[in-house]
Amino acid sequence: MPSVSKAAAAAAALSGSPPQTEKPTHYRYLKEFRTEQCSLFVQHKCGQHRPFTCFHWHFLNQRRRRPLRRRDGTFNYSPDVYCSKYDEATGLCPDGDE
Repeated sequence: MPSVSKAAAAAAALSGSPPQTEKPTHYRYLKEFRTEQCSLFVQHKCGQHRPFTCFHWHFLNQRRRRPLRRRDGTFNYSPDVYCSKYDEATGLCPDGDE
């Protein structure tokens, strides 16, 4: 596990959030990968569509929910609990991202 500097750990303790131990690139993928629609695909200009290597989603069923940690330390949803109303065609859960 990567080490965290004492200053970073102290700042995290004061802010109430845990120190970031992931590399910035990894953190960005964990937090943002395919959470936003590709604006170039909407314009039919995304060069990363085939093979599909685009960072953003092209179709709703590729959309990911952005994980958010609440103040109590829990996340806004559990990846282990599948939405029983999930629509495979649209990629939407009527219950939302919670």
